[in-house]
Parts: sequence; structure tokens; C-alpha cells
Amino acid sequence: MFELTNKVAIVTGGTSGIGEAIAKLYAKSGAKVVVVGRNQDRGEAIISDIKKDKGEAKFVKTDVTSNEEIKRCVDQTISAYGTIDILVNGAGIHDKYHNVLETSEEDFDKLMNINLKGAFLMAKAVLLTMLEKGKGKIINIGSQGTFVAGPGGATYVTSKHAIFGLTKQIAYDFGKKGIQSNLIAPGFIETPMTEGIDDERLKDIPAQRAGKPEEVASMALYLASDTSDYAQGAAFTIDGGWTVGR
Repeated sequence: MFELTNKVAIVTGGTSGIGEAIAKLYAKSGAKVVVVGRNQDRGEAIISDIKKDKGEAKFVKTDVTSNEEIKRCVDQTISAYGTIDILVNGAGIHDKYHNVLETSEEDFDKLMNINLKGAFLMAKAVLLTMLEKGKGKIINIGSQGTFVAGPGGATYVTSKHAIFGLTKQIAYDFGKKGIQSNLIAPGFIETPMTEGIDDERLKDIPAQRAGKPEEVASMALYLASDTSDYAQGAAFTIDGGWTVGR
């Protein structure tokens, strides 16, 4: 198993689905984890689960579209644990499928603010600490929509294409200074966000099943560990082969 002993990780979107699985696996692997989300009850429940499993973690309620709240989250992380080694930008939403003509400006702004702006602001907030150390891991969560049109509609696909651009730009600008920036592109994963999506989609997946959050978390553990230090500006697809034929 990859080790994260004494590493400090912030996981946004950590109160459900993929983010929750990543937070719990990081803690189990030795990291001190700051779980970030907006649901206080869910956050506290996850912290309780981690502590029962002898892990170390705290919940910081944060709206990732607010620069002020992000700065407070980062300050609380440093106050509690002294540093930041890993950032996982897992916060994201998925709206009903809409094409460009069907998408309102309000809905566009809401989704982009969470899926893209939130990742940008979080990365910006942690980079100074990471650069002072000369080492850091930033892991962004994309999707199938990072590569192809269709999944999620116009705004969702735009946001997931854009977050890969952000991933690559961070790697380009700060890779020589010890920062590794990579993206995970999950496919159809069993999470609250995918509930109600037509199971007919499973027929197009070579693996013939949906993925589990824990499978994505395992990829996130690799990218957070020292073993992945040579991975830079890359996208790691974990979708059961769905994009193979696209």
C-alpha cells in the first residue's frame, strides 16, 4: 500500500461519493485529512468514521466558491497541522443534461463556479505553502466529460475540459518547483450524484458495470504518494473502458 504517513491533505467535496472515499483512504494510509464540504452533519459523521478507524481528521465547512471561506479553510488547516502537502479538488455538481441553447446564464455560472472556479481558488490558496516546502500534490477530479462531448451537457463538459487545462497549466508553471498536478477522470461511478442516471449506459462500458468510489480513491492515493512523483500534468482515466471507443 502507498504511504501518506504524516502528510496533510485537504479534500474538497469530501462529504460524499468519491471525495468521501478519498478522505477515508488517505486517513487510513496515515495522512492527516481536512474534509471540506458544506454539509456539517455529513462532515462530522465522516470525521467520526475516520477516528473510529484510528485516523486523524477534521471537518471544515467551506463554500469553495468563496475566496474568503477558502482562505479560512487553509488557515485552519495550517493552524491544526502546520502545513499542506496534498490538495484534492473533488467538489463538483452535475446538472440535468442541457445543450447550449437550453442552458441559462444563472445555471452556467453556478456550475462553473463550483466545478472550475472552486478548484482554481483552492489551488491558488495552497500553492504558496507548497512552494515554500518545495513539494506538493494537486489532484483535480475530472470525468468522461474531460475528453468527450455528451456526458452531462454543455456546461458540465465545458467545466471538465477546463479543469484539465488548469491541471496542465499548474504543472507547466510550477512543476520545476516541486509541484505535481494531475487529474483523475472517473467514468460512471456509484455515487449520490449518479443516482437516477439511466443504467442503459452500462451496456457501453467494456467492464459491464459501474465503478466504485473506492476504486477512484485508490488512484488518488497513488497520485498523492511519493511513488507518483514523475507523473505530471496527466489525466488518469478510470472508467471501465468507456472512452476506449469514443
